[in-house]
Amino acid sequence: MTKVTHNLGFKVLALFLVVISGVLSLISVSAVIMGGESGFYSGNPRSYYETQWCKWITDQYADRVIDMYQYNPDELANWTENENTNFGYEIRNTSTDEITKSNLPASAGNLENYTFSFYDEYTVDGEWIEHDEPISVELNAYVKAPLTAPDEYWMTFRLYELTYQYRTWMMGLALVSVLIFFVAFIYLLCAAGHRGGTDEIVPNLQDRFPLEIYFGIVALLAVVSSLGVHAAYPFTSFTDAIILLGSFVAFAALGIGMFMTFATRLKMGKWWRNSITYWFFHIIWKFGAGLVTTIRDTITALPMTWKVGAGWIFVSLIYLANANNSGTVFLVNCILLVLLLSVATQLQKLKKAGEQLANGNLDYKVDISKMFRTFRRHGSNLNSLSKGAAIAMEQKIKSERLKTELITNVSHDIKTPLTSIINYVDLLKKEGLSGQAKEYLEVLDRQSRRLKKLTEDLVEASKASTGNISAHLVPTDLCELVHQAVAEYEEKLEKADLEVVVTAVEPVYGMVDGNLTWRVLSNLLSNACKYSQTGTRVYVEIAKKGNFALISMKNISKDQLNIAPAELMERFVRGDSSRSTEGSGLGLNIARSLVELQKGKFTLSIDADLFKAFVQCPLAKEPAPQAQKEEATVEEIQAELDKVKETMSEDKE
Repeated sequence: MTKVTHNLGFKVLALFLVVISGVLSLISVSAVIMGGESGFYSGNPRSYYETQWCKWITDQYADRVIDMYQYNPDELANWTENENTNFGYEIRNTSTDEITKSNLPASAGNLENYTFSFYDEYTVDGEWIEHDEPISVELNAYVKAPLTAPDEYWMTFRLYELTYQYRTWMMGLALVSVLIFFVAFIYLLCAAGHRGGTDEIVPNLQDRFPLEIYFGIVALLAVVSSLGVHAAYPFTSFTDAIILLGSFVAFAALGIGMFMTFATRLKMGKWWRNSITYWFFHIIWKFGAGLVTTIRDTITALPMTWKVGAGWIFVSLIYLANANNSGTVFLVNCILLVLLLSVATQLQKLKKAGEQLANGNLDYKVDISKMFRTFRRHGSNLNSLSKGAAIAMEQKIKSERLKTELITNVSHDIKTPLTSIINYVDLLKKEGLSGQAKEYLEVLDRQSRRLKKLTEDLVEASKASTGNISAHLVPTDLCELVHQAVAEYEEKLEKADLEVVVTAVEPVYGMVDGNLTWRVLSNLLSNACKYSQTGTRVYVEIAKKGNFALISMKNISKDQLNIAPAELMERFVRGDSSRSTEGSGLGLNIARSLVELQKGKFTLSIDADLFKAFVQCPLAKEPAPQAQKEEATVEEIQAELDKVKETMSEDKE
């Protein structure tokens, strides 16, 4: 079932609700606040003419009339004759006692008095008159009662009356719309970036824009909406109100979109990277870091002698520029230069000796005959270190060789009588023994074959750890190899009541040796058959990880895994401490050696009773069709695998 935050239908519904409820919240809350100030809920409502709306519109009319009176008397006369308005005025010039009147109402609902002062005016005759003293003009503004003209007063008056008429409904609408707005808004923030079918955060188109470009687009759309509001002003018609409402909806949609993209970017993490500012400073930082790195590498690449010489020249120039006796200073600096160059040369030799030892060249010796005492002692220690390391390496190689020879010889010596025992046990089976003798014979047969398996594992572990097995690395289809290994173990898996689930999204080719990798998979599947909880699944996944191919195998252990993964890969170590199961404890150690022989990496992970093994090998490109034809056929590969299986035990750990 799709989560609520991932459902597209719920998102569209929530977006619609948050925009509509946001606009309604703005209108209803504003109406409730205005009603509270106007006494709607106290039982003593004020008249429209006493409201700030009426006074604000009256102030605008007064400013417009005084402006025309001062600078354009002709326009004032035309406006007085043609304007259909509820505004009336009376202007009295205190200097000349001239009175100008227009549209004085028989009954005024509101009266405002204004006083203006100015130093110049434009007369009807078209002349400018400048005055030394300011001219004071008094303006009495009137508003008709009742209103008759469809001007700016009319629309606000109707809204005021409707607000009073539905004051109770407005309070309920405010509560409901605010509640719906916050619920839908919080849901959209939680659902931002989520899509059906995945739990990952998936950015949409607006989330991919750099922040600066996104802000620019939002600002541009906000300006367009503001121009729509300005064009509809002074809202004297129903069409103007629709334009104003549409502008509110546009502002709400832009705001919600901005909050949602912020939420998505925060969920994705490192949101600042998707910005032009970040990339600008990132490029500058990269350039600066590259410049510093180049200078540092250039200085590092210089031999130590050149560094000392360059430093000496720089210091000498400073001394010469500030010294009174420059000749003496120069002579002293020359003596210091010789000493510093000698020290630099000796340090360079010691540095080279350390690098040679680090690279494995244990035969390198540093010449300490012309060094200072301290450096000579250090050089002598390096020479002794190379000698001691060479002796230790030689002893280790000798020990490994003796160990391998011992294992091989002992295994060969054990194998000869063991083969005779197994053969005689087979002959005794044919004699038809019964009773206790038959049971003893079965124990003898089982233990002799287990001893044979242990002997073979010892030889194989020795060869794998010392690299005595040759690896022919070729591009190999790992998916096909895994399927073949699972098919070979199908009968044993069914007997152990295990189900193998192989997952591979695409063909994966690795640079491996098919035979050695098959033996690794055989060891892992054999372990799964022996130690997995019955009735569970074994998960095998083949995938690409960077420049590597990765095979992972996971199974649930039937016994408690109270052992570290690193210890589990050591020789003669098994997951069951009771040692009641079959196996030599060499299977995982052999698998790790075989993987490392193919330039890969073998790792284990234990999570409670979940056992996980990972085989990592270099990734290879898919062979060309012609190259595939030149490779061995499937039958030949199967024949090779049969030969390998003949040399391996039936129960490989």
